[in-house]
Amino acid sequence: MVLKRPILSLALVASLAVAVPAGAAVAQPAEPVAHSAGGDAPPLNPSVVGVSITRTGNALDAAANAIDEGKGATAAGPLRASRKYLIRSYNGAKFLIANTPPPPADDARAASKRYLRLARRHVRSARISRSSGSGWIQAQASGDAAGPVFADTPTAVFNVFTSQYDAATAATGMAPDTTGNLLTRVKTTLNTAIVLRNRLVKIVAAAAPPAPADDAQAAQDDVTTFDMVMPGLAVLLNDEIQQLQATSQDASVPAAAKAALTQALAADNQILTQVNTLWPPVVED
Repeated sequence: MVLKRPILSLALVASLAVAVPAGAAVAQPAEPVAHSAGGDAPPLNPSVVGVSITRTGNALDAAANAIDEGKGATAAGPLRASRKYLIRSYNGAKFLIANTPPPPADDARAASKRYLRLARRHVRSARISRSSGSGWIQAQASGDAAGPVFADTPTAVFNVFTSQYDAATAATGMAPDTTGNLLTRVKTTLNTAIVLRNRLVKIVAAAAPPAPADDAQAAQDDVTTFDMVMPGLAVLLNDEIQQLQATSQDASVPAAAKAALTQALAADNQILTQVNTLWPPVVED
């Protein structure tokens, strides 16, 4: 079975922008392309996170393919690489957060519904089939922009969360089929994705504290904030938790793999509680 990354797209302009597949060559999108206003090219993730997101997905694909082909020994290298790239994208997200001016103080709770819907779309795509390329969410850009347009910081950071979700769910899927040293490598990838995500949630909360609920206003059309994107993380976490629960309760899963998944499940439940506390779920109309 080939493990592939689902495509997830978002734009906060007049229309949605298409997700950009991994790698230098642009693959044909599954749906019609909706370019951002004022330019012919869809927005791109900053390379500081985009390159590592792509390489994480490629490494996980290679590891899953090796395991499915009965060549588990060759999966160790890609799994080790996936951890390295997860760390790099996490460091890139920290850099973006530290070097981006804070947005206006308007609460963007209304617009966050868009991220909820798109996060759910990503989950559905992951369950059905994983198409090549990373699950990048693309952000809005100025209508007067010329040339390549890059995603804003909240969107790029959310794409890192999506990559971590992809890594955690991929590792969960591989765990039942591995033992010994290879299971250790799978656990390392799973734990790395979870630990780095938990740290990144805390960094976001410290850098951009959630706006008070009683200050809710309509979001500005030209600004993306963390208040908009973070409720979508709970959607990814809920799906990941469901997979961990089902796999850890499967009688056919070896005890060692179950133990690793049970620990991951506890960590996921803790961070989900924190995300829902900081950025309460948005009720869609």
